[in-house]
Amino acid sequence: MQSVKLSVTVRSNLARKYDAVGLTKIDAAVKRWIAADKKRWIDTIHVAVDDAVAMKALGTKPIEGRATAQKVKRAIDALWPRVSPEYLVLFGAYDVVPYFVVANPSYDSSGDTDATVRTDNPYACSQPYRTSSINTYLVPDRVVGRIADAPGESDPIWFLDYLATATDWASQPRKTYTGAYAICCDEWSGAGVECVQVIGEPVTRLMISPPEDDTSALAQSRLGARLHMIKCHGAQLDPNFYGQKGNSFPVSLSSASLRKKVSQGTVAGAMCCYGAQVFSPVDEAVRPVGAWPIASTYLRGGGYGFAGSTEIAWVGGPQKACADWIVTGYLKSILGGASQGRALLESKQDFMRWLAQQGSALGRDDEKTLIEYVLLGDPAIQPVGVQPAVRAGVGAPRAAAGEAMAAMPSAVAVQERVQRRLFQAQLAAQIREALPSRRDARGAVRARANQLFGLVDDLLGGEAEAFQLSKAKVRVDRLETVFSRAQTVSAGFRAGLTGSARRVALPARRETFQFYWSGSRVVEGHLQIRLARVETDAQGRVLRTRVVQSS
Repeated sequence: MQSVKLSVTVRSNLARKYDAVGLTKIDAAVKRWIAADKKRWIDTIHVAVDDAVAMKALGTKPIEGRATAQKVKRAIDALWPRVSPEYLVLFGAYDVVPYFVVANPSYDSSGDTDATVRTDNPYACSQPYRTSSINTYLVPDRVVGRIADAPGESDPIWFLDYLATATDWASQPRKTYTGAYAICCDEWSGAGVECVQVIGEPVTRLMISPPEDDTSALAQSRLGARLHMIKCHGAQLDPNFYGQKGNSFPVSLSSASLRKKVSQGTVAGAMCCYGAQVFSPVDEAVRPVGAWPIASTYLRGGGYGFAGSTEIAWVGGPQKACADWIVTGYLKSILGGASQGRALLESKQDFMRWLAQQGSALGRDDEKTLIEYVLLGDPAIQPVGVQPAVRAGVGAPRAAAGEAMAAMPSAVAVQERVQRRLFQAQLAAQIREALPSRRDARGAVRARANQLFGLVDDLLGGEAEAFQLSKAKVRVDRLETVFSRAQTVSAGFRAGLTGSARRVALPARRETFQFYWSGSRVVEGHLQIRLARVETDAQGRVLRTRVVQSS
């Protein structure tokens, strides 16, 4: 028995980009990739969803006409029960396999100006996609990654370089990923410290920008590390990430510097706006002309994977929030031996589960973060090897004392993977069931915003006016969670473990309200956005507050 990896592409879109010679090179590289996977007990099924012969052989119909994200997802959903994959690869950039484009939950014309979000999250959800229902594409339960070429490019080298890495990868002991390249804006050093602690690095490992940048001796000595965490600013069609101190935004990392230093097997996660963007270096809007996107630089340079956002990202300043949780959770799972795709899935699910355990509902900023974060790279690559949980002599040999074990093909490992996928699907269903309904609140509830705005100004350190947040411009959501009998019984059982003999009355439903104020300013050409949220109970008592910032 082997694990199955389903790789889907749109052949007609590839044929529009590449000539016959280029397509032949890509096809040959794919064959080598598939052959290498077989030795790892992975059966890779690579199929063009617009290829009638290939789709018929798999028992389903090809897509017809222009390939839209909805059509591709329906084809994937039809293939899923026929091949039962543990991994899904989207083969090509968004001009080959299109992104979904969905409404931005945190859109505000005076703050977060992204009206829509480009995302792969619906592909990662087994639910049938409905544009009108965010719950059909918010909670992922599939392991997904995208192997992206360069949009609009006719040179297949972007595919060929990464496919060579995906063909030759090998798991390494945990110690290989010790000593991270970790950098953070000076403005966000509080959250940055929390982030490096999550991934098991000493606080002294965190570089602060400024003064550090990619030309400093310290940064140059660390760029070759195989684990990268970048909590800085990013911008559209920009080959740089930026630090910040006050009104100064120096370059913290450029793709030009990274190209000279990135190591084989590097895994990176970025909290930066547009961190996962891929673009053609010859795009007229790119400066300097010919510069590579940072994410593509990792992948062409031998990096295994990159987790980042497609749009403006939300981060924490004093404490970590939103993207900080997703990126650090991803890197922590990688270090624990997860495949790259599982690491991102676990990160998103664990974040939602943690919020629920705190009695907190997802905010609109959380929802956007979950949607916009994507994995670039082969989701089946397992950077850190682990010892299979089997008896000596069964499945695979034991590692030497004190060493992590490189990923070894074994029937036991395959079975463990299948069981994990079942658990992740069950967990996603539970999270989805507990999601509250969200509606605009009207009338008397909105009047509470006037009393709460003073609290918001305090949270912003008196800068509400500077970011053009106004008392009158507020968005109020009414959230209602309806608990099933199973949920209330489970909660009652937990309450009984406290040692108290008295019965605990549990509500069948919970109602809370979320108040949002958003504003922005432009400093030295950089857009800065603040989003303040106050959550209250039905009686108006403040439950929690938060301010997040754009990166």
